[in-house]
Amino acid sequence: MSKMLVGIDVSLRSHHVQCMDEAGRSLASFSVSNDQNGADTLIKRMLETSEKVNSHILQIGMEATSNLGWHLAHYLKDQLQGYEPKLKAQIYVLNARKVARFPNFNSYTTKKDA
Repeated sequence: MSKMLVGIDVSLRSHHVQCMDEAGRSLASFSVSNDQNGADTLIKRMLETSEKVNSHILQIGMEATSNLGWHLAHYLKDQLQGYEPKLKAQIYVLNARKVARFPNFNSYTTKKDA
């Protein structure tokens, strides 16, 4: 089963969404309003894109920005459960500062013995 990765940049008035395949190729890029209509549009566009590329797993990552994304994360979880088992959605709420520093945690240099 192929995965579709979805990144959501959460903000007060709108959310920017980037969908890509496992190789990092862009599949869709769009913005939705930060309200229920926007969340419903987001779900519709994710489902259309995943069907177009025959993806059965959605890995959705979004920023942990105070309470702005909290409602969206729970709404997505609730709504996308109705598509299981045909489509599996995994939602990750990420601390943007920690993700940005992630490369610094790797103290090893590029592996050269392979």
